[in-house]
Amino acid sequence: MKILIIRLGSIGDVVLTTPVIAALKLSHPDADLDFLVKKEYHELLIGNPKLRRVIPFDGSGHKGLKGLLEVAGELRKEGYRYVIDLHGNLRSRVISALIPGSKTLRYDKQAVKRRLLLLGFKAHTKHTVDAYLSALAPLGAGDSFKIPLNPPFPKGETLSPSFEKRGEGRFLKSPTIYLSEEEERSAGSFLSELGIPEGSPLIGFNPGAGWRTKRWLEEGFIELGKRAVTELGAKVLIFGGPDEVELSERVSDGIGIDAFSVGGKIGLREAAALINRCSVFVTNDSGPMHIVTAVGTSVVAIFGPTVQGFGFSPLGKSAVVEKELRCRPCSLHGSDSCPKGHFECMKKINADEVFERVKGMAKP
Repeated sequence: MKILIIRLGSIGDVVLTTPVIAALKLSHPDADLDFLVKKEYHELLIGNPKLRRVIPFDGSGHKGLKGLLEVAGELRKEGYRYVIDLHGNLRSRVISALIPGSKTLRYDKQAVKRRLLLLGFKAHTKHTVDAYLSALAPLGAGDSFKIPLNPPFPKGETLSPSFEKRGEGRFLKSPTIYLSEEEERSAGSFLSELGIPEGSPLIGFNPGAGWRTKRWLEEGFIELGKRAVTELGAKVLIFGGPDEVELSERVSDGIGIDAFSVGGKIGLREAAALINRCSVFVTNDSGPMHIVTAVGTSVVAIFGPTVQGFGFSPLGKSAVVEKELRCRPCSLHGSDSCPKGHFECMKKINADEVFERVKGMAKP
């Protein structure tokens, strides 16, 4: 049996689909699983032993209906029995409709419930991972599906040491990124080149986010970094995307010589390998937050305009810092400026309370 999973983007959404891959392979071990994803995110799935193929979707090269027809034409040759559409947008719906002979399964995007939360009403929502898993009910793997970690995978598979961080014998429903031993060694070499000695306490920061209102104050990260250096003896790595280089460097410069900016200098997998080296990671509500949990690193997440009820809270070893305000949530995904003009959801979060969470989660 062949199964195609579709989730085109973005970083966090793709990472959160990985429990679906594990659930399908455990419930149908003989199935061939393929995954269609935007080419800029396909590396997040590289090395996943449960996938037969990761198929990069080139959004710029497959424009319009003609492009979708070309993609669907190639996919039709595979004879998929099921298509698991975990995106549910126009592109994914068109592609799945153009694969005859297959049954398409989709998840509940909980759009109405999220809107109700936005309007100030109480609504019970599932975490996005549980919503994804619920789409598998017809295949015998519903939202209560649990993935045993011990023994973790079929005999003969080689796993990176990062899996040891998850704890043996637990049931795993958190996302997973498979790092090779070579990638982990390269991360060690990278740190050495930065002048960070092996074994130094390492803390990661992600001060960026897709929308400005989802970014905690720069001075908050700077003060937090200074305390991590002086009180925990830590080195601090500042992460960020290609458009967040200046932000990463400002935070790094503000902390001082024990902080190192890698923003815009490394790819997603290199970032994941470095995050795996951190004992704790502080991030805004963003895609990298889910990369952190996917490599088993403890995360302190800062939520401003968004709330955990939207279904994207961090899994694994995590803590969320947020303020209860009548104006929260004000947006499903964040915005360029605070609708109320005061930005209290972020300004009221101080470095002291974040540091207490970091100190409690960081390895001695």
